[in-house]
Amino acid sequence: MKRLPQLILTLLLAGALVLPGAGATLVSPLQPAQVARSVQASAKLLTPDEVIVLMNAGRLTDAETAARAASAAHPESARSLLLLARIQARQGRLPEARAALSRAQTLPQWDEQELGVPFESPGDIEQVMLRDPAAARGLLADVLLAEGDDPKAYYLLAMTEALARQWDTSRAALAQARALSPSLGFADPESLASLERALQQNQPPVLDGPALALSPWRFWWVGLLMFLVWFVWWAVRAGQKMAAEEAANRAARIEKATLTAADLDRQVQQELAAARRDTPQEQRRATRLEQLAAQVIEWQEKALADRISAALMEATYRRLHAAAQSDDAHAAYTAEEAEKAAKEQARQQAEAKRRAEEKKTSGPSSLRKSERSSWSSGRSSSRRDNSGGSKW
Repeated sequence: MKRLPQLILTLLLAGALVLPGAGATLVSPLQPAQVARSVQASAKLLTPDEVIVLMNAGRLTDAETAARAASAAHPESARSLLLLARIQARQGRLPEARAALSRAQTLPQWDEQELGVPFESPGDIEQVMLRDPAAARGLLADVLLAEGDDPKAYYLLAMTEALARQWDTSRAALAQARALSPSLGFADPESLASLERALQQNQPPVLDGPALALSPWRFWWVGLLMFLVWFVWWAVRAGQKMAAEEAANRAARIEKATLTAADLDRQVQQELAAARRDTPQEQRRATRLEQLAAQVIEWQEKALADRISAALMEATYRRLHAAAQSDDAHAAYTAEEAEKAAKEQARQQAEAKRRAEEKKTSGPSSLRKSERSSWSSGRSSSRRDNSGGSKW
């Protein structure tokens, strides 16, 4: 009997725990907002590469959700806004996409990591369009995001949508292309006519040729080859004629320079034979004449190799002969030669500096590109494709 109250108390406590609603005040339930926050906090953010995989697979809603989550978790990430803009462009929401791109461009990461919208050339996208319209649609969305309302892009989009039997979207894209470029001069006439017939009959266009007009210079290599053949023949004939003339001229130059050197040598030898050597000044004059005689012999050797002309030999001889006559004349000659050498050195340094500056400022040359190789802006593609990666 003594244990009866304790037993009754134990049974009452056990019943309270089993009955519905019992103990409800011991732990407070989670509210819906708290549950949502808990799920969001526990969800793993996708990497930029994983978001791109979703985007390219056509799972645009999932890709947009992932990009928005990354942007919310990393407000400083321009990459998340860039991917969001690319996804929205693929969804046909170009105004929103361009607004997101503009916000991305204001963030420091945009310049620090040199981010940009990647896009391909018209010809490359045309090749993709023929085998995979869905992939081409995404590539054209990147072009319209990066380049703005490009008429070529809208024309290729109209062709892509027609191939995919999206008639209303194709008509809207073609109308946009005509509004931007009424003549559609970049389109191949037969392909454009095929597209227009397809939109009238709701039948896919038949492309027997390129969608974009080929460059009128596409067969330039034939003319270039013919020109090269003619030029080689002309160059060989002209070279043979010039070689014969040069050989004759060289022989004449060598003969004249050799005769001139022999005549100058006789002159200086006669002066040396008659030179007086009784004073220091006369001895120095004789020494300078002997040096001149040695110089004449060196000129004669150079003449045999056609490295000096008779006219230059005579002019130089006159200067050296005049300088050899007295100490004052030789000193003036030496000072003049030193001044000339200094001027020549300064000229060479200035020329080297000018060439270095030209090398820094000169840019690559540009050639006119065909309709298939560039967009209306003149750019063919983006050199930056770093919107992906493993980190935001």
